[in-house]
Amino acid sequence: MPKLGLTMTEGTVAEWAVAPGSAFRVGDTLLVIESDKVAMEIPAECDGVLLEVTAKVGDVVNVGSVVGYITAPGEVPAVAVPPSTATVEAPAPQPAGSGPSLAAGAPAIVAATPPAEGRVVATPLARRVATSLAVDLRLVAGTGPRGRIRADDVRSAAAQRGEVRQTPAVGIGAPTVPNAAPAAGFSGTLVKPTSIQATMARRLTAAKQQIPHFYLAAEVDVSRLLSTRAEINAAKPVVKLTLNHMVIAAIARALRDLPEANRVWSDEGIHSFDTVDVGIAVNTERGLLVPVVRDIGRASMAEIAARAGDAVDRARHGALKPTDMGGGAITVSNAGMHEVTWMTPIINPGTAMILGVGSIRDVFRPDAEGRPQLRREMGLVLAADHRLVDGVAGLRFLNRVIEHLRNPLLLLFG
Repeated sequence: MPKLGLTMTEGTVAEWAVAPGSAFRVGDTLLVIESDKVAMEIPAECDGVLLEVTAKVGDVVNVGSVVGYITAPGEVPAVAVPPSTATVEAPAPQPAGSGPSLAAGAPAIVAATPPAEGRVVATPLARRVATSLAVDLRLVAGTGPRGRIRADDVRSAAAQRGEVRQTPAVGIGAPTVPNAAPAAGFSGTLVKPTSIQATMARRLTAAKQQIPHFYLAAEVDVSRLLSTRAEINAAKPVVKLTLNHMVIAAIARALRDLPEANRVWSDEGIHSFDTVDVGIAVNTERGLLVPVVRDIGRASMAEIAARAGDAVDRARHGALKPTDMGGGAITVSNAGMHEVTWMTPIINPGTAMILGVGSIRDVFRPDAEGRPQLRREMGLVLAADHRLVDGVAGLRFLNRVIEHLRNPLLLLFG
């Protein structure tokens, strides 16, 4: 089991692309691994034959544990695989050094069904959706890189034949398990969580129990910020600015100005970062993912917008790499599009802070003469790790973010 991120301790075998007994070439995909953050195709580092699979699809395996054995072409395998039978064979005696050593009682090999001609390249989510909608992936045209089939491609294919079913809301749950047995006294349907949902549940539960959260809330007047954004977008820039881009930029500027906030707590000690990296909570069909936009402390507004937009797009299309995940002192979680005044978030494991962003509200506030003035305000809630950030330090950081949001020119050029 490979390590796909700095904080990864276990992974789930999502798919075996090669059947036991089948040959593969260097660069061919052997299997697909899912962690709580990313799904990754694992390529072969050499030509060979897949001798045995010790981790089945759906198994959760610790990093570094064996998931299967391979042999080089022409190498005598430790266990012979009969080519035309599906019966289980006992391990044959093996000379020393002739292949991977299997302990007594280790699983024997079951001969695989001959693989179909040509491998269908699809994301793990697309395969799950295809199963739930009974869609043959061989008949689906992929729109992803190199023709890779995505979940939307499967749904489009099902829609063309008029068999689209209602899918769960983004990030809410997995397809319903047919004939699931309800718990005693429970009149609904029992749904098994996906591997990502189960892992995120464990990690967030541990984060809430082990990280001493404290919260700071404030309202920020974003009237000038919104008007400045509208003027910039009216000029038709290469990348259209969103409010989230500007919040990410404000966080990056604050971390640059206050390097003491750019660090995290770990079992080994306090880790300070050399670069300003900001995580973005993205709600996807696979669950909540947090890609990290790296080294943006001194990046221009246009560059931040382009890189943040690219990270969000790749998260939603299942194209993130292990290097896109993990690291950074803070995550931004923007729920403003869902009509919420305040959002009190849970700190993402491995970080020290998370900023919850609420919706924009039109409110009347007194001006300098006490007369009512219409303002556009946004609620911010900063959750911080009290082992590392005290109240004064947290307020200093939050107020620095607010200062940049109130003064768009400072945000753009400061």
